[in-house]
Amino acid sequence: AVAEAARNIACSGARPLGITDCLNFGNPEKAEVFFQFREAARGISDACRVFGTPVTGGNVSLYNESPTGAIDPTPTIGMVGLLSRVEDRVGSYFDSPRDEVFIVGETSGILGGSAYWAEVCDFLGGHPPAVDLDAELQLQRFLVAAAEQRMLRSAHDCSEGGLAVTLAEAAMGGPYVPGSLGARLDLTGYAPDVPAEGVLYGEDGARAVVTCAPAQARRLIDLANEHRVPVFHAGRVESIGTLELQVGSELFSWSTEALRRIYSEAIPRRMQHTEVDRAVGE
Repeated sequence: AVAEAARNIACSGARPLGITDCLNFGNPEKAEVFFQFREAARGISDACRVFGTPVTGGNVSLYNESPTGAIDPTPTIGMVGLLSRVEDRVGSYFDSPRDEVFIVGETSGILGGSAYWAEVCDFLGGHPPAVDLDAELQLQRFLVAAAEQRMLRSAHDCSEGGLAVTLAEAAMGGPYVPGSLGARLDLTGYAPDVPAEGVLYGEDGARAVVTCAPAQARRLIDLANEHRVPVFHAGRVESIGTLELQVGSELFSWSTEALRRIYSEAIPRRMQHTEVDRAVGE
């Protein structure tokens, strides 16, 4: 959670400064719950030491249980950062057609604990990808340096849902933009030994999708190499309104406007289903 928060801050061009936390768990008098609580606190502490982001405050909520058992362990992180010059800020959505799209960071394609397994396979479990704090720190430094040198048109961290969700969010645009963009991307060489599901939905940390103007592409690659951050040229932003992902012999294609509707209408759609279910129950 700390690494993802820092990644979000760095994608905007800001330097992570400090955190507050809220630790929500079940009954700590039970051995398994106390273990969850202890390990969460240890992980937060380890990450904050590496990133130089002290914990300035927070709170703890325990004994969150029902007759069916404890809540899932839910450590929540709030992080602040510093953007020295507002002109250096970087948006999280694709900006212009013909911009170059890069994936920075590597993937092992591990699907344990992923949204893909939870939502598509209806399975909660498995070992999630290991957290590499040194790789996270290098990525943060690269993103901040690229922003300060005005290289980036956009930067979006890769987290829940994996690379496919990151690319979809970057392409569909924010709630106040007039329309979405698209992209034609070839991910075949990105993680050649990883199955398509792992490439698209693995939730490895220390990754981001960034874009730059074509004239900045060489400088961006050099800067990534300087910071020892793996960088992969995936393709270009297009005005076609379609997100196309080539992974080996498989081609995936989605309308970005359709993705945008699915995303923006999620809560009204869920509320409507709730009302229908309630009416049927009556």
